[in-house]
Amino acid sequence: MDLSATIHLLGELLGQVVSEQESPALFEVEERIRAWAKARRAGAAGAAEALAAEVAALPPDQARAVASAFTLYFDLVNLAEERFRVLALRDRERQLHPAPVSETISAALRRLKAQGLSPQVLTELLSNLHIELVLTAHPTEAKRRTILSQISRISQGLKQLDDPDLLPREREACLNNLVAEISTIWLTSRARTDKPAVTDEVRTGLYFVGEIFWDALPRIYADLERALAEYYPGVEPPRRWLTLASWIGGDRDGNPNVTAAVTAETLRLHRGLAIERHRSRLSDLARRLSLSRRQVRLSPELQAWLDARRPLPDHVAYLERRYGDEPFRLIVALLAAELEQASGDDMTARLLDNRPHTARVQTADFTAPLAQVTRAIPPQLAAGALRAVRRQFDIFGVHAARLDLREDSARLTAALAELLRGLNLDLAFDQATEEVRLQRLLQLLAAPNPQLAVNPGVTAATAETWALFRLMARVRSVYGPELLGPFVISMTRGPADLLTVLLLAQWAGCAEGLSIVPLFETVDDLDAAPRILTDLFTLDAYRAHLRSCADEQMIMIGYSDSNKDSGYLAANWALYQAQARVAEVCRAHRVRFTLFHGRGGTVARGGGPANRAIRAQPPGTVNGRLRVTEQGEVIASRYGDPDLAHRHLEQIVSAVLLASAPASAEHPGEDPLPAAWRSTIATISARARTAYRTLVYETPGFMDFWRAATPLEEISRLRIGSRPTARRGGRLAVTNIRAIPWVFSWMQARFNLPGWYGLGAALAGDSLGLATLRAMYQGWPFFRTVLDNAEMSLLKADLGIAALYADLVPDRAFAAHAFDIIRAEYAATCERVLAVTGHTELMDAEPLIQRAIQLRNPYVDPLNYIQVDTLRRLRALPDPEAPEAETLHEVLIMTINGIAAGLRNTG
Repeated sequence: MDLSATIHLLGELLGQVVSEQESPALFEVEERIRAWAKARRAGAAGAAEALAAEVAALPPDQARAVASAFTLYFDLVNLAEERFRVLALRDRERQLHPAPVSETISAALRRLKAQGLSPQVLTELLSNLHIELVLTAHPTEAKRRTILSQISRISQGLKQLDDPDLLPREREACLNNLVAEISTIWLTSRARTDKPAVTDEVRTGLYFVGEIFWDALPRIYADLERALAEYYPGVEPPRRWLTLASWIGGDRDGNPNVTAAVTAETLRLHRGLAIERHRSRLSDLARRLSLSRRQVRLSPELQAWLDARRPLPDHVAYLERRYGDEPFRLIVALLAAELEQASGDDMTARLLDNRPHTARVQTADFTAPLAQVTRAIPPQLAAGALRAVRRQFDIFGVHAARLDLREDSARLTAALAELLRGLNLDLAFDQATEEVRLQRLLQLLAAPNPQLAVNPGVTAATAETWALFRLMARVRSVYGPELLGPFVISMTRGPADLLTVLLLAQWAGCAEGLSIVPLFETVDDLDAAPRILTDLFTLDAYRAHLRSCADEQMIMIGYSDSNKDSGYLAANWALYQAQARVAEVCRAHRVRFTLFHGRGGTVARGGGPANRAIRAQPPGTVNGRLRVTEQGEVIASRYGDPDLAHRHLEQIVSAVLLASAPASAEHPGEDPLPAAWRSTIATISARARTAYRTLVYETPGFMDFWRAATPLEEISRLRIGSRPTARRGGRLAVTNIRAIPWVFSWMQARFNLPGWYGLGAALAGDSLGLATLRAMYQGWPFFRTVLDNAEMSLLKADLGIAALYADLVPDRAFAAHAFDIIRAEYAATCERVLAVTGHTELMDAEPLIQRAIQLRNPYVDPLNYIQVDTLRRLRALPDPEAPEAETLHEVLIMTINGIAAGLRNTG
């Protein structure tokens, strides 16, 4: 079936479910609302009023059911579109064969070879290659794991329907199964009964690790191997270059629910998944290696490995009796048995106590014998399932994904200050200037470590911070360093913040090799980053520590807070400049560096096509090394389907290879920016920042407008994520709200303000030549990506819908004033962006996406109308937590899910 036919079929099945599970009358109401929404979009007179009247007449139960219908419709449409993309990719590959599809690893290597890149230079590039995806959870993650599993089963049903060999009875059975799954989702509450625990979010992340990444990453490794064999025979791929990490369960910044105990449990869950997946694959592999010892002899090394385990313990002795004549099967079965034994390890308890311990199983305990098996058996056998298992051990180890740790610099400073007071070493550390703190830290690093109690300090916060460092030391000593990723410091303000972590780690005994990562988030922090790193790299104590890290420094840049701080264009330009300057500093100090990109799902938070973003980075900043967050609903949308996950991963790898090649087509020289372009971008970004901050920070009453004209206050009370909506307590304000719900609230209300505001003012003015801006768009990947992504934000915004939310603001005069400012800037931005890009309509360069958004809008609009009506009803209640508000909260959650699914964005 083509896309239109699939969507039509799913729509019919959904209509059947609504009629059966609710009533035909409700289905008719939903259809009327849909018809009025389409008529409104078509400009029919009176359609908007009729749509508003239909929605206002809905009792809460019917509003919930209608919202559920539109929400589920988008879930189904998204599946259909994803399936269509997979089929289109497969068809394209057939048509182009033997030439590679664009934006694949093969296409990248073919291009590099055509450009004259030598095998020697490619070998050097590959020696530096390391790409790591970091999974994160956020307070706007809108789908329950239960719903994700149900949607996955519907996706499998759609694949079955594509089988041309289906018999009529088999097709009927498949359709019945689809109806059953759609009915199950309909009858499943989208709202959680309780606010999710951190470990619930950990399990959601691990769902994708086990179901998708476990096979997708080895497939990408195989792609690189095949492409090298075709275009660069003799060049060997690196052994471990594409890996996973996670923040879920280790990100403590502003989340009091992430404690040392929760982090220990997270590590247990990670290890448990890895052990079970490896055990299952080894058991399957053992059945395949039924080679007789009379046909294939054991090597001396493998014989010694077996002899070292004799006599076998009782629980595995039967394996030798059963497979005595099949030694390779026996060896692999024994490895599986060792993992099964390890699965009974009470890891959480072991990490949280101080009992004597022995080292636990490590990755090398399995990779070494598997490598020996590979050398001993025929190459044809070693190239199949055995190679896949070995790759999975190389990629995932026995920890699945390494766990990053993150904490706010202020909390770390406060904890150390309290410890120093308790030790009578410094009574005012946290009150001192940066320079004074820095000198004190250097003295303490050179002094002997003090004796600290297990729970030092007088506050729970300090005890908890110290417990984290003790946990880090315990993890390293019992399970090895590979379980933990870097320690990320939010709101890094100076070198003292990094030395604070280094000192605490030194006292706890876990400093050696610890990657300490500064996170630069606001525009001011990004501007200061080169100076901070220069000061840091001149400190002998820190350079000595870097030597234990192979002289490698990771630097994280935040796309979210910089946008909230200065707006879309100014933040993007600040990020671009910071990356280039940070790279210069690292090269000047002979420090190998990796930039860690804290990107989100929306354009405002660094989202958009990842491959284009990578290729738009400043010259000399990628160098084969990329670390990037995958956040919120992006994980489900990019990696929910194995084939789409593979496509996204190959696009990332392709972009990294092309962006890393010297004198590449993307970056033909060291600094390709003409002086006029650099001057122009500096001018327009300053204008954009002024326009944004004038509205958001300097307009009295604008924060009240934002709180009333978006569902922010209600979102903060919903059971969507474990993490608080704001970093600190008190009334929600732009200074303490997290960037994710800031963006989410504007997106839900269809303003989408963080993704475009200020561009109109930036591109205005007689002093800027349109020819220069057009040349920048055509010739500079960074500027082209910024404007293309802005077009996406502008098209997803809808000021007609946003006006409905503005009507919720109690101060009607100010609401009209603020909305007029926003509407004028929106019109100016559309006009001037189109003038620069040369497009007639927004997103003309991406007609498929443009068409998809236009087709979705009539189905998103009713959800916005229902959400506005629900917000009005909720706010009219004397107590928003009263029993009668429960149904309204359910309606609100349904609209939040539906709008996010329809726009394919939360935060």
